[in-house]
Amino acid sequence: MHKGTTPIRAFLLALSFLLILQSSSVVAKSVILNELEALLNNKDEIERIATTRVKGKVLEAGTKEPLIGASVLIKGTIQGDATNAEGEFTINNVEAGAQTLVVSYIGYNSEEIFIEVSETEEFYIEVELEWKGIEGDEVIVSAQVKGQVAAINQQRSSNTISNIVSKDRISELPDVNAAESIGRLPGVSLQRSGGEANKIVVRGLSPKYNTVTVNGMRVPSTDTQNRSVDLSLISSNMLDGIEVTKALTPDKDGDAFGGTVDLKIRNASEGLTGDFQLQGGHTALQNTYNNYKFVGSLGNRFFDDNLGIIVNFNTDQYDRSGDLLSGEYSDIPGGTDRIIFPKTMTLTERTLTRSRLGGSAIIDYKIPQGKVVLNSIYNKLTNDGFTRVNELDYERQLHKYRMTEGYNDTYITATSINLEQDFNWIQYDLGVSFTKSSSKSPEDYESEFMEENANLQSTQEDTLKPQNLAGLFYNDIDNTGLLGLTKSWRETKEDEKGIFANIKIPFQLNKQVVGYVKFGGKYRKLTRSNDQNELASGSGPYYGGSGIRNAIADAYPDKNLEGLSKIPLSAFQGTYTNDDFLSGDYPLGYSIAPSYMRELTEIAINGGFMKYFRNGSLGQDYEGEEEFQALYGMTEFNFGEYVTLMPGVRWEGEKTDYTAKFSTALEPPLGAPLESVSYQDTSTSRSNDFFLPMVHLQIKPTSWINLRLAYTHSISRPDFRQFAPITYFDFIGNYANAPNKDLETSKSINYDASLSVYRNKLGFFTASVFYKEIEDLIWGINFYDVPDQQILPDLEIAEAGGKPIKINTVINNPNKATLKGYELDWQTNFWYLPSVFKGLVLNVNYTHIKSETEIPSFTLEEVPIVPAPRRPPFSTFALRDTTYSRTLRDQPSDILNLTLGYDIKGFSARVSLFYQVGTTLGTGSILGTYDDTFKDDYYRVDVSLKQQLPKNFQIYANLNNLNGAGDKSYQSPTYKYPTNQQFYGFTMDLGVRYKF
Repeated sequence: MHKGTTPIRAFLLALSFLLILQSSSVVAKSVILNELEALLNNKDEIERIATTRVKGKVLEAGTKEPLIGASVLIKGTIQGDATNAEGEFTINNVEAGAQTLVVSYIGYNSEEIFIEVSETEEFYIEVELEWKGIEGDEVIVSAQVKGQVAAINQQRSSNTISNIVSKDRISELPDVNAAESIGRLPGVSLQRSGGEANKIVVRGLSPKYNTVTVNGMRVPSTDTQNRSVDLSLISSNMLDGIEVTKALTPDKDGDAFGGTVDLKIRNASEGLTGDFQLQGGHTALQNTYNNYKFVGSLGNRFFDDNLGIIVNFNTDQYDRSGDLLSGEYSDIPGGTDRIIFPKTMTLTERTLTRSRLGGSAIIDYKIPQGKVVLNSIYNKLTNDGFTRVNELDYERQLHKYRMTEGYNDTYITATSINLEQDFNWIQYDLGVSFTKSSSKSPEDYESEFMEENANLQSTQEDTLKPQNLAGLFYNDIDNTGLLGLTKSWRETKEDEKGIFANIKIPFQLNKQVVGYVKFGGKYRKLTRSNDQNELASGSGPYYGGSGIRNAIADAYPDKNLEGLSKIPLSAFQGTYTNDDFLSGDYPLGYSIAPSYMRELTEIAINGGFMKYFRNGSLGQDYEGEEEFQALYGMTEFNFGEYVTLMPGVRWEGEKTDYTAKFSTALEPPLGAPLESVSYQDTSTSRSNDFFLPMVHLQIKPTSWINLRLAYTHSISRPDFRQFAPITYFDFIGNYANAPNKDLETSKSINYDASLSVYRNKLGFFTASVFYKEIEDLIWGINFYDVPDQQILPDLEIAEAGGKPIKINTVINNPNKATLKGYELDWQTNFWYLPSVFKGLVLNVNYTHIKSETEIPSFTLEEVPIVPAPRRPPFSTFALRDTTYSRTLRDQPSDILNLTLGYDIKGFSARVSLFYQVGTTLGTGSILGTYDDTFKDDYYRVDVSLKQQLPKNFQIYANLNNLNGAGDKSYQSPTYKYPTNQQFYGFTMDLGVRYKF
């Protein structure tokens, strides 16, 4: 067999595989089987090629740590490889004889090494590279610079458009979780909960449009509503790096409009290694000192380094309390100018303790030409606390006090077993994965007290401001009576099993054209359920009979409640006060004591005065099953040192089956069991498949310029609650929540270009542009159900009768949505400056995004019947179809990240600034942007200080949110009336780290 046969057959294999994707051709299947059989049977060729291979590691001189993304080339050819997470490289089909190995890594001195390649033995070498800045015999390279350089090298070696957070950079930033670390990258904005980031928005696309993996293993959704993942579960300290891929390749899951986030957890390195951190902290808002975090990692290799085990553990607790304000507004009709005034305002103090518990274990075992790897992670997030609420309803003259108490546990577990081998002429990896997530609130309580006719009506609504509203209310605590009690519990679960396989066949047509073909497939099966129940008294204690009031009076004979028409708040008032609530600008008001709330609720339950509300109980339950199948084929051609072409295609098939409850109009009686809730079982099924072509092109006219171009297709599946058949009809309000069983998967065509430039003194500069065209984007709408309406003609709302009802549902937007923008990223360090200035490190990136779509809107019109009939009705109803232009939800227009670091000797300091221009949260009616809601601009400043001590110890201080930034939302871009304001204040952490 001559030397060119193997790559030719490899090409035929890939071509046949593509034919299978397109047509399921029997001939193509036969070609694949025959070629595989021929290749496997030709042992002489396999053995001859397998010996002409160069393998090795690239390490940092002195520390012996692996350098990830280093370039290793055979001089005079384009044969080469980039080092992996262990610093390993493999170059196949190297011509026997004398060769020169060229090893380079940005920021380090390159090496040229003469080697002698044998036809009978595999050549192995370890190469150590030295940092460019050397003083005498001491290597001067700080952790900040190492983190920056590692990220640059990994980004340069990537075969697609991506951004990297290296492990050293993670350890240098004062980030409490993975989302905070990812938020430092260009094109990424953040969503926050309790003052810390929990979800990421990539290139202006909501969290549900991104996928998250750990070591390539898909992480299950943790949200009760959609497919997003709460990244605050995962402590950043347990990570070995983060990669955000913004232009998909065919071997990645195709359901990601924004990007794919891969969280890296490292394998064990040679020798015993450990890394331990212990810290305590302070939260300024509540003036608490009970924050803490402990992180530990221990690893080693055994049996001649064949078996590696590394275990990571983390636990922490933070006070995430906050002061919140929300409001709703109305306008005074008439006149040429719109006059807006507050109609309700809600003041909330949230007392919240957030804790995390997590760990991971990575076990790998070397086998001939490969390894077996077991990945296992567990992370749990607990939110425990209560809220005090003061609601001022100016429009209805009501004053309400609420208190809620409860906790939520959210956890994810993920385990995978992967097998990979490299036989030179063919490489493969395959594996199975098992993932689970659960979000459980086992026992939530709520109490509500109300005062009627509670405020003086102002005669000057046109001058009324939110801060003036509280002064118009009486605050008569003796006339404030118990309105209702609620006890609820909920659990959302997701369970997924998957299997995958990938085959990669390298080829070499000549010394200037090398590459590979790759194909594979994946199968995933997901089951998901939501189960929730709600026991509530309704408004019985206030408007109902005397039964519940008598039961409470009997339980508290010393409070003299017998015969009262209301249970007054004054009898159960708590002693808690907070004069600094919202900086003292708004009153927190009264609240019930937490222990009384639980006691009153149990009295009402035991007395049979609570009932299961249909919508809060079975009305929101659903369960379903989803199956996903994928096949792909791709190839890479390297034409000399300057051009790389990577075309491919991915096929994805999906099938979903969900069942839910259709809540009917009747509520069960007081004290009735859950089975008394009136409902009907409903179900829906969907089935689709998609072909997703993708092409990537890299052009490198010089060694320091890299232009990447990508044309890709991707999809986004509907949220669980968008197609689960959950239907709810409210007879009193005359509206219905209805599913859309014909909902389609959204599709996007993506165009990306990225230009990278690296020079020793300039550093690494990247400019990227992107453009997306999204079809069938899912959007929520409201419309009235009238005779012969054609919006969703298959809706079945049996209770509606002949009266038009308002429908809340979702549709595929018939109008195309577009999103475009650019990213600028500059990373550099000033190693070449004299004296102390060489310790400066700079990372800065800026992103600008613009999106637009036309959203359907429907208004109800009463149309006279022509000619007029003799008897009523004299008119009928019709829908007027219009559209309005909107940006995509959660899309900021501008994002800026700036980090300035400084290192000298063992001291390190870093100041980081994050700035994000406001985003659109929700769209209003056809009245215009007056009733749209927006998130205000957000910026915060963080500082990290570290000092290296003898014997591998380090002390550090993290000062987060120095400027006390809060999350603020408002209504109307003109008036900026606050709809939601959340303030969490400044936090400080002090800690010690020991690493060996």
